[in-house]
Amino acid sequence: MGRRIYSRVYPLIILLCIVCVTLATVYMRRHEGFQDTESTVDLVVARYEEDISWINSLPKDIYDKVIIYNKGGDAEFNIDRSEVKKLPNLGRESHTYLSHVIDNYDNLADLTFFVPGSAWYRDDKKKRVLRMAEYLKNGDDSYIFCYNGNNIINETYNFSIDTWTVTNEANRQKNPDSSLVPSQERPLRNWFNKRFPSEQLSCVSFTGILVASREDIQKRPIEFYRGLLEEHSYTNPEVVHYSERVWKNIFSIEDKNCISE
Repeated sequence: MGRRIYSRVYPLIILLCIVCVTLATVYMRRHEGFQDTESTVDLVVARYEEDISWINSLPKDIYDKVIIYNKGGDAEFNIDRSEVKKLPNLGRESHTYLSHVIDNYDNLADLTFFVPGSAWYRDDKKKRVLRMAEYLKNGDDSYIFCYNGNNIINETYNFSIDTWTVTNEANRQKNPDSSLVPSQERPLRNWFNKRFPSEQLSCVSFTGILVASREDIQKRPIEFYRGLLEEHSYTNPEVVHYSERVWKNIFSIEDKNCISE
């Protein structure tokens, strides 16, 4: 009789132990101050006509997967751990970044490393990509390169632009039009104040190379990003030059994570 009771109770004890361990794990993950030892990282690449084989030169341990958003012609990329998604050729890399956030808002990686496909073809951009890779090795938070001097901030507040010539040669040949669709609010000061009414511009960024955490991205509701995406849904909108400068605000990146140039 004793053995029969034991054989029935023993599996229940095991099940109870499993439940207790699971509940304890969930509690610890939610408890303030607890962090996973490793963060998941998606590398998001905004590609038009560039050769992006340079991605294979990056350290493989800084990301879990590569998501290539292709707005140009079909191509074979041969990049490990990658998937390719087609997007219409609108709004340059800003449109790509916003599309990724909207489509993945509820299942973003812990960190998203945003880079334009042209990042390897200018020395200053290449250096930023490599520096950001080092930050990803040693940190688990948002990071953005920026300038924070008073002069550049004042100049940015008063910034507007009517024409822009693409610097990457392959892209320029495919899309030579330099005229821009003007923003509804100009200059950037008016555009910024309408979308960030209680904030200041403390950091001006360029080149669209940054890392944003899921926590920071989700500080703003998905409707905010949908509104921005609609503004970027033109072939050559002026507003892409605004968003490029204020990713720090768009993704709610803290001042302490702004890397001075």
